[in-house]
Parts: sequence; structure tokens; C-alpha cells
Amino acid sequence: MDDFAQRERLGYTSKAPRWVVAYKFEQEQAVTRLKEITIDVGKNGVLTPAAQLDTVQLAGTRVSRASLHNADYIRTKDIRVGDMVVVIKAGKIIPYVVRAEKGVRTGQEKVFHFPTKCPVCGSPVEADEDKVFYYCTGKNCVGQLKKKLRGYARRGAMDIEGLGEEMISQLVDAGLVKSISDIYHLKLDKLVELERIGTKSAQNLLDGIEESKQRSLSRLLTGLAIPHVGEATANSLATDFGSIDALMEASVERLMQVEDIGATMAEAIHAYFHDPVHRKMIEELRQAGVKMTEEARPKPKSGGDLSGKTFVVTGTLKNFQREEIEDLIRKHGGKATSSVSKNTDYLIAGEKAGSKLDKARALGVPVISEEEFEKMIRKG
Repeated sequence: MDDFAQRERLGYTSKAPRWVVAYKFEQEQAVTRLKEITIDVGKNGVLTPAAQLDTVQLAGTRVSRASLHNADYIRTKDIRVGDMVVVIKAGKIIPYVVRAEKGVRTGQEKVFHFPTKCPVCGSPVEADEDKVFYYCTGKNCVGQLKKKLRGYARRGAMDIEGLGEEMISQLVDAGLVKSISDIYHLKLDKLVELERIGTKSAQNLLDGIEESKQRSLSRLLTGLAIPHVGEATANSLATDFGSIDALMEASVERLMQVEDIGATMAEAIHAYFHDPVHRKMIEELRQAGVKMTEEARPKPKSGGDLSGKTFVVTGTLKNFQREEIEDLIRKHGGKATSSVSKNTDYLIAGEKAGSKLDKARALGVPVISEEEFEKMIRKG
């Protein structure tokens, strides 16, 4: 409906406006053989199964791999090694196994069982109570270490230019890095001995590592692989406590006073900071000169106050990096989150905004441009 009065009369359901209809193209599908199920080891030891597929053309790209998420996913869909499977691209980006074609099974297909030992370090594997998630119990697993380093160095965390997956693998495999804190002790003469690493790229990496020492506490917390702590929670913790020392000494009850932190998350954070291995690493980061505090956010100016307002940012922005505009939201008293819900006050949409824009429209969340957002914070 293009009449505002009619829209008001029709109203909304709990999920969508009654005055608009969305037509979606049927998703392109492909059928291919699942050759093997391999295991990826995550930063906190979770074993994630992955389907290795006969390469197939799908939505303009060649697909040969798709995540199978966890044991329950494989069990519910009854996916077996050797199956013919139907694959789509969720959001036209992420390969997703829809189902196994059970009607064409030959009897040669094999039920997948999680390994009893970590495929990377050989440590025993343990399952949770429901046997949905399996974990490597190794304290020195290089698979976990590589993922932790990647999470620490990524743009939303410590943003260390040059410290990508290939470089991380070389550093760990050469024995130069055995924990996160070791990256702050790398030397030029050792780096240039690595394969395909010249003096200039080695120096650029060292410069990037040095710059990372001045990142905020919230960025550090994002990069430390604390269970359940993403960018939004890291920002809340940094703002509330102001220093890593205050955070490390906080009780579970005190942690639960932070916005959006419940009992499970509080207990996980408390356990992380009371693990001697983690406390030792944090002290080593401190000795290396890594910043451990968060600057107090200035009180928002009258007129530009976003207090109580929740924003989600999506798409490609012209004037800001994603982290910059989210930090600006927080500086003016607002809250920046990663997913759209009925509690979202505004969606800031740049170019090529995708599913978040669709969801915001369905929920009736106001959609604004970055220019409109800038006007909001300049008001008064």
C-alpha cells in the first residue's frame, strides 16, 4: 500500500506489516556428493564438522565445502559420508547443506562419528551433556592457538595489518608464537627467515603489532576469545569497568549487573579471568605495553543525546568504517548491536544492505542513512 492512512488502518502483525508483500526468487540448488567430513578446531576448542563436496557451480561460484555446524545438525538431517546432498547458498553467500538424498543411497554411505582425539593435537575429545558439541581438551592445541590469533588480529579486535591466516600458520608452525603475547616479542631477523617474507613485509607486520598496543580495552576484550563475549559485550564490559584489573576482580554477581549479561555469560567471563593461564597471558600483554584501560566516554551533548536508543549498522558506508560509526553511537550514549529485533530503534543502512534491511522493514524499524544519523548527533 502506498497510502499512509491505509497503512495505519491495516497495521502490523507481531512479525511483519500487513500492508506489504515480499516476493522471493526460489533459491538455486545443486546436488553433489559429500566425499568426506573433516573437522575444524575453533578458538575455544569446539570441533566443527565440515562437508567436503565434489565441486559444483552454484549461484555464480564454485562450491566445494560447507559447514555442518555440530553433531545435532548431522544427526537430525541424517547426513552420511558418500551421500548425494542438496546444497544452496544461504543469503546467496554461505554454502548450506539442505538435506541428503536418501532415495539414491547405495548402502556404501557411512555414518559419521566424531573423533575421540583432537585431529590437530591428539588430546582427548569431550562432548557436552547433550552430545551436540564436542571439544578438544588440549591446553596447548595449535589449532586453537591459530584461531585465537586470527580472532585477536582481526579488524574488529586489535586490527593487526599483515597478521592473516597464512602468516599466523607460519609463525606458529615455526615455533615463534606459542601464545597471543608472543606476537609482541617477534624480531625482524627471525621474520625474514620465514618463507616468502621479505624485509618490507616483515617490518610492516612489526609496525602493525606496535600500533595495536594502543587499541582500546573493548577491542582487547573482543580479541581475547572470552566465551560468549563479542564486540557488543566487550564494549559494555569496557565501559562499565574501565580497566581490565577491575574486570578481573569482579564477582559473578557484579558481572550480572552489566547490561545484557546473564548468569551463564557472567560465570563464563568470571571463569576465564580466574584461569591461571589467562591471567599469566594478560600480565604478559601488560608487560609488552598493551593498553588495559578504556577512556571514559564523554557525556553526550544536549540535543545529540542518543541515550536509550539502539542502533544496528549494515551495508557499505561512505564516510565511516563500521567500527567508527558504532563508536560514535556509543559516545553519544546510544547502543550499537549486531542484529535487528523489535527492540532496535534505528537501522543505519549503507549501500548493498542485505537481510538486516529486509528484517528492519518487516518489523517496522526506522531505516536511516549515515547522513541522517550525522544530523541526529549534530542536533542542537
